Amino acid sequence: MFLLSNVYKQSNLELAYHRLITNPESTYKNFFRDIYTAYAFSLSENIKIIRCKLKAGYVPGSSIRTFMPKANGLNRMYTLLSIEDQIVYQAYANIIAESLVSNSKCQHRYGKSVFGNLYTNSKDIFFYQEWQKSYRLYTKAIIKSYKAGNSYIASFDLTACYDSINHVLLSSLLHGKYHFSEDCANEFINFLNVIESSDGPELAVGIPQGPLASGIIAEIVLSEFDDYIEKIKKEYSFKYFRYVDDIKILSENEGTTRWILFLLDRKSKELGLLPQASKTSAHKILDINEEIKRISKPLFDNEFDDDKKSSIAIDQIRHLLKQNPADLTTIKRYFHKIQPCAKANQQAIAMVSRFPNTIHSFAYYVIRYPRKIPPTISDYIYSCCRDKTQQFSSGILMESIVENMTDHDIIRFLELAKTLLEEDKKSHFIVDSRFKSQLIFFMLAYGNISLKKAEGIIKENDWWIKSKLLFQLSKQDIRFDVQSDLMGKYVCEKNCDLGLTASSCILTSTYKGSLPAIHLWSPLAQNTLKRAGIIQRSRYSTSQINRYIHEITERPFNFQWKKYLSNEHNQLEKEFFTEVGYWKTDLTAFVNLWDTIDDRLCSIVVKDHSELGGYTLGNIGGIKGSCGFINHIPKFHKMCMDIHDFRLSSHLSHAVVKITHKYTGPIAQKNRRKIKELISEGILDLVNYW
Repeated sequence: MFLLSNVYKQSNLELAYHRLITNPESTYKNFFRDIYTAYAFSLSENIKIIRCKLKAGYVPGSSIRTFMPKANGLNRMYTLLSIEDQIVYQAYANIIAESLVSNSKCQHRYGKSVFGNLYTNSKDIFFYQEWQKSYRLYTKAIIKSYKAGNSYIASFDLTACYDSINHVLLSSLLHGKYHFSEDCANEFINFLNVIESSDGPELAVGIPQGPLASGIIAEIVLSEFDDYIEKIKKEYSFKYFRYVDDIKILSENEGTTRWILFLLDRKSKELGLLPQASKTSAHKILDINEEIKRISKPLFDNEFDDDKKSSIAIDQIRHLLKQNPADLTTIKRYFHKIQPCAKANQQAIAMVSRFPNTIHSFAYYVIRYPRKIPPTISDYIYSCCRDKTQQFSSGILMESIVENMTDHDIIRFLELAKTLLEEDKKSHFIVDSRFKSQLIFFMLAYGNISLKKAEGIIKENDWWIKSKLLFQLSKQDIRFDVQSDLMGKYVCEKNCDLGLTASSCILTSTYKGSLPAIHLWSPLAQNTLKRAGIIQRSRYSTSQINRYIHEITERPFNFQWKKYLSNEHNQLEKEFFTEVGYWKTDLTAFVNLWDTIDDRLCSIVVKDHSELGGYTLGNIGGIKGSCGFINHIPKFHKMCMDIHDFRLSSHLSHAVVKITHKYTGPIAQKNRRKIKELISEGILDLVNYW
């Protein structure tokens, strides 16, 4: 029997958080990366708050809807949940996954007839098995069945599967078939009812799209198809393969294939699910590779350097876009090889215009542009912003160009933001939170508006927009008056994301204004700032830097940081604390901030040791050939230089690597061990010498 106590165990809640972080699907994570980092600053203490809420009876906060474009021009609704709601939802999913695989039939189907959303195990920080391997097994199984003589195929897909899952059915299955206690099943369904009806009537139907957990929740209902198929297989000869809600039926004759398709249609209606007519068909297989859309050959016949690959990819995309139907899978594969340039701009725009669901690939293309955004692209983005149906795309694109615009574009986008926000006051047509946040950001950053007017613009918006704006202002280091005002308000907010945002920005912002009395702060904000040593610590208390470095390196340090850092101590202590959060969630941001820490340490240590030579703050690359550093603290010098090189190759610093002229990108996780060793040895070398 699975009980509520299983859900709110500290270990299960912490595992839930880590599974959010390791989610390989970046679209949903990109809405919350800053919040994930802020939450990690005081993870254990924050989880204890959730435990108390769960024991008392957890009430979710308000959810937010955003509408992502699909290939056919329609939209897929994404549900944005607060960080606490995401953790609770994933914690339930962890237990549901365990209950699902405790059924021996379910485990037996993995990799044989069921291939999507395959659960790992109770201890793995990755929730699902690698989808690439699962999908390869799926295609191989279909091919094997075809070669065995099953030449007729039926495709069966569901319309809005997640949106149609009935809560009453789900509760019945959890309580009966999957051994959930009645109160545990009821609490979970109550949770779903709230987050799925927070902006409308309670319909007792649907699970949120976007969160990692929803896949396994859907499997509870979709596995009813698997059970049904195993019963009718005793009467008919056919093969059945399911990848999430995409089902393939293969048999030796058309009659059997169509009959099984009919039975699946009937079963789906019993479950309250509706087949997607445009994707439901039965026919004889003419080309098995076309049936499964298998990628069977490399993009390039021979080895080419990157520049040639980019040019070839542009030409291939131009050719593929002329075809009807166009092979979107291959187009997207080629597009990842393109280097942003004038020659590629038209093809990039043609691709995203024809296939709106490629917006994330296009936005990544735009953000990597090596110079100011050219009129070709800015004109396209401007036209998107004026189209009320393209708000999701407009929000992503506005954010991607905000740091790389010409003065002309800044002026016209600012005027557009003013116009659209004024129109929205009358008709409330802006329904996408990211789009609205970017329009407001343009007003704040470039509009020269008063603090009072800024307060009025921000006040009535949802919690995600407020959080996004404060993080963005803090990162851009602008509008200190607005930052101070928002930090002072949000640090006391009951909404968990806003409290975390405020506390994170208090730590990282260069501006420090006055704040309300500590007893008014939200529990999450207090947890973060207590852990950082900002509040409720003696003025002369022991430095926390040793503890923070230990959390990163797992090596004990006992160094008198206050004595040697003097007036720089408090700022560096906050930066080391911030690094603990980045180390757990964002290696690229970690490297960039650590380079800044190295810069500060170098500027301080030379004051105590003239034999090291001179040093200019902000020019850490200047000690690359320094005999003083190399001879006296070689491991510290190596740490500084290697991490500086990592930073130079990161997309948070530059568009291209200056030496190789290759495009920068995120710091790969495979470098994590090396970075840890560099810091461990480098800091030890420094403190022993100092």
